[in-house]
Amino acid sequence: MPRPFFLVITRRYLWAALVLLGCLIVLAIYSSFPLAVYTLNALPTKIIYDVMLDPGHGGIDPGGIGRDDIYEKEFTLDIALRMRDILEQAGLRVGTTRDTDRDVSHLAKEGTRHRRDLLGRFSLMNQAQVGMSIHTNATRSKDERGAIVFYMQNSYIDKIYAQIAFDELERVQEMNHSAPVPRNNLFLLKAKPPVILVEIGFITNEEDLQKLLDEGFRQNVAEALSTAILKFVMQQPIEQSEI
Repeated sequence: MPRPFFLVITRRYLWAALVLLGCLIVLAIYSSFPLAVYTLNALPTKIIYDVMLDPGHGGIDPGGIGRDDIYEKEFTLDIALRMRDILEQAGLRVGTTRDTDRDVSHLAKEGTRHRRDLLGRFSLMNQAQVGMSIHTNATRSKDERGAIVFYMQNSYIDKIYAQIAFDELERVQEMNHSAPVPRNNLFLLKAKPPVILVEIGFITNEEDLQKLLDEGFRQNVAEALSTAILKFVMQQPIEQSEI
């Protein structure tokens, strides 16, 4: 007995969709990050965490380097782990893209190490309701200092999230800008959930570096950013309902 026509069509379309998805993934890995964004965001992702914290860099990638070979990756991990403790005590499910001195390039199979690392962090961000990437800045000018909060340009929700983080961080650290900074070229900001990227300070500035070396300062930063996340998580459903 011949199969019903609609079953044949359905199976053909299913195989075509799978082939197309595979092609998109390959193209995303080998060509451009914008395509990678569309592809990874199109994949179904199970939400596991309330918050995903991303300590920038790690492993072979030290991030910014201050005097005496002081590495950004050490500060970002320390602050993120402090935040994890605070947020878990508040009852949130918290994930971290790394919890040791390593990168996450092992989570993607193709491309340069840097690209695999970013794709891995991006995929992990999509497993949470809210994300935050934590960094320190570096520049040739030793006079540049202060914290910066970046958010996805033209995103209403992300702007609110960034402003909350800005206000809390300003209580414990000098800010480099007078307001959060919109960007459209930072890869992690394009993940599905609201994500902001926070530069705690300039590792190349002596004043900021001395702060970062102070355990009490890092704890204050962790508490400020954790408070921002808690405030945003409570406020987020209200804001989304008004869009």
